[in-house]
This record gives sequence, structure tokens and C-alpha cells, in this order.
Amino acid sequence: MLGRPEARDRLCLLNDGFLAGVALCLALSAPAHSQDLTHSQDLVATAAAGQRITEYLGGGYLTLNETCAEFGWSGTHQIMVRAQPQGMPGNPENESQMAIFFATGVISFRYDQTEETLSGGAPAHEATYVWNGPWSPATPTMTISTRSRYGDQLTSGAADVRSLYLTLGNFNEHEGCTATMRVSLGRN
Repeated sequence: MLGRPEARDRLCLLNDGFLAGVALCLALSAPAHSQDLTHSQDLVATAAAGQRITEYLGGGYLTLNETCAEFGWSGTHQIMVRAQPQGMPGNPENESQMAIFFATGVISFRYDQTEETLSGGAPAHEATYVWNGPWSPATPTMTISTRSRYGDQLTSGAADVRSLYLTLGNFNEHEGCTATMRVSLGRN
């Protein structure tokens, strides 16, 4: 299946933005008659070695307050999460990144996750919302706060598993809409 150009192009599009995906796309672009996969395997191994970031992957659920119903959000949503905590090996010192994957879209944001900023709500530095298409506000209003009493800090220690309890104010850039997120993440 991967030998067909359209399947290869879809795979490359799905991996767009990831170094290993680029190497895989390059490897898959090799002529179909090539029986020597050594070069392709070297490309993928080199790309994976270059990705020395610390990331956590996992999932959980997100619930919303009554105000969110005005904007079409209600109930409980199953989510998957990808997080790169600041200050960890290979990650920026002053900026954490998180992506929340829903069944119908993605919210991705960057924020400063320090104990001081998270107690009152850290503003998102950058945010991108992908529903029917990508949208990035010039100045995001969404805030991220943690309830460390009920869960872990993403940046504390080097634990392989984290249990997070986060509150997202102005969720999805909707004023007054608050989301509560409970997730368990494992170090990738």
C-alpha cells in the first residue's frame, strides 16, 4: 500500500512537521524497485535520534461549565493529550507546549508553566485551534491553571507517569467558558 503514490503522500502529510516523519517520507520516496532499505532505515534512525525532546502522551476527559453551552460546548469529552514540559531535556526553558486532541479537532498552545503563574492562571502565549480549519488569535485569552493539590505538576521531577488536573479559562477563546481537564500521561 505504501508503494502507491497517493498512500505515500497521505502518510507524509500526516507526519508533516515531525523530523522522523520527514525522514520516513524521504525513505518512502525512494524508487519502488530499490531493494536496499539500509539507507531508508538510516534516515529514520537519524531522525529519531535528533528528536531528543521530553514529551508525555496520554488521555482523559474534559468537562465544561454552563457558560460554555452558549458557544455550543457541553458535556464530557474524551481527549488525547501530547505535552512537552518546559525545562525538561530538549525542551525550551520557559515555555511548555500542549496539544489536546478531540474527536473533531485540536487545540494546541504554548504557555509558561511555573508554580507562580499557574496558581492564578497562566496565559497562553500562542494558541492554534483546528476545527473546520486552523485559526490562531493574535492575542490568546485562554488561561491555564493547575490544581496541584489534586494532581501532579507537568514540570516537577522526572516521573514517567503524570496525573494532571488542569483548568482552562476562556476555553477555546470563549469568554467565561471554563473547562476542567483530568488526564494521565506517560513519558514517551
